[in-house]
Amino acid sequence: MKIKYRFLLVFVLVTVITAGVLVAAFSSYQTDVRDDVDTTLERDAQTAATVLDDRLDRQTQTVNVAAANPNLAAHSTDSQQAALQSVVDSSAFTGASVVDSDGEMQAIAGVDSEARESVVGQSFTDREYVQYALEGQTHISDPFEADTGNQIVVISAPIREDGEIVGSLNAALQLDETTLFVPFGDTSSAVGVTVDSDGTTLYSTAERFEESVSYNTTLSSTDWIVTTHYDAAAINDDIRQIAVLQLLVSVLLIGAISGFGIWIYQTDIRHTERLHRRIDNIEARTYDDDIEFSGATEWQAIGNALDRLSTTLARREQMLLVLNRFLRHNLRNELNVAVGYADEIRREAQTPAATQSADRVDAAIARVLSTADRVRLTEQLIDPTVLEGQSIDLMALLREQIDEATGEHSELSVTLDGPDSVRVQGGQTLGFAIGELLSNVAAHSKPTPVAQISVSTTADSLTLQIADNGPGMHPEEAAIITGNREITPLQHSSGLGLWLVNWIVRRHDGHLSIPDTENGTTVVITLPRSDEMDGL
Repeated sequence: MKIKYRFLLVFVLVTVITAGVLVAAFSSYQTDVRDDVDTTLERDAQTAATVLDDRLDRQTQTVNVAAANPNLAAHSTDSQQAALQSVVDSSAFTGASVVDSDGEMQAIAGVDSEARESVVGQSFTDREYVQYALEGQTHISDPFEADTGNQIVVISAPIREDGEIVGSLNAALQLDETTLFVPFGDTSSAVGVTVDSDGTTLYSTAERFEESVSYNTTLSSTDWIVTTHYDAAAINDDIRQIAVLQLLVSVLLIGAISGFGIWIYQTDIRHTERLHRRIDNIEARTYDDDIEFSGATEWQAIGNALDRLSTTLARREQMLLVLNRFLRHNLRNELNVAVGYADEIRREAQTPAATQSADRVDAAIARVLSTADRVRLTEQLIDPTVLEGQSIDLMALLREQIDEATGEHSELSVTLDGPDSVRVQGGQTLGFAIGELLSNVAAHSKPTPVAQISVSTTADSLTLQIADNGPGMHPEEAAIITGNREITPLQHSSGLGLWLVNWIVRRHDGHLSIPDTENGTTVVITLPRSDEMDGL
């Protein structure tokens, strides 16, 4: 949500809450005796709700602890019936039952044998509290009238065995006999408490009031509503004077809040939006926008700093692109000339040594030209407008790159272990990165290069691991490529390929690491999985 909408929402909420407090305060000032009525009502309601929540939570914890008893999972056994009877005997519950995973009653306690025989084996799948428990949730049911005519509540919890839900423990709390509401009978003669559930009164001490001022709150553990009442007979004739005073306070307070909100919006919120747009422009390489910051000194300093940053980035990017293209163009031209001279030397060579030297020159030139071609990729990597966010099948991409690599390097052997299909956000450069790693294996693991590729997944990410049988990489060079060590004149990496692979992985919100291994080199790439469904 945009900050201005969040600000507007907060402003409206603050205004509504303020108005509500003022209205509540207006009601509370009906008599001198009621100066703190609203506060008392709210406090008592919250206290009552807290007491009920705590007591219901304790009962819920009792059911959860009891449900962990492994004997309750032994359906239709004496140990199950004994464990169930122990729940009733050691708690405030007047009855308890166990229903299996198919919803069939297996055991019941707190009733006589005749009642037990009549319900054991019956299906209770239509009971909401059973459904919740079999779905793995602890649940407090809505109050309902039992066959005895009493209001009861059932707390249910799943019974698990080896991590699987095998049934539901259902404990009944009889509200007419429970101690849940005992403290509420100690209130003063002017205060009453009512507890309702879905229009049904569970408890009340407010019937004696003809009219009352009330406050209600909802329990966090269930949808019961606790309402505290104050006898309206205590209200006197000072209401009109209080109304005038309340109206004046309301106008002043709402006006102050409105003025403060407008000032904050003008001085900060609008500048925050400008800052967001300016940062977006910098990320999009639009460095010459006309967004300005005025007002407070801090905002002007931020604007000036962003101007300097935009200028610096624009210059550095221009220098990088010019240098990149200039070097590639001039280097290729000069090397093409060198290739021609090498061919001429080879044609006119009189000795095998001269021919061999010309071949070495050709090979060196080919390596430099290959590096120049890969340098071209850096222009694509620094351009945020190049779209590479489509969902692709990584396993299909791996198989494609393996076919290309083994076709180009016949001596290369590659094994692939992983799922049939797993999708990531990727593009052309991701395929280049995989191909570059396979080419490295072929180049540095002579004479029989072997690459072992494995792919493992989690719910949100995947890990691609490529291990070879080569001589391995020096830990300091690996640390420089992965960013764990700074580049210095004495410590640097000589290869461009792994740099490009690391940049590509980071462009796809991934991570590259090169752990120390006893044999060969292992490259580990972690990438986020695509939101789209993986193929089967």
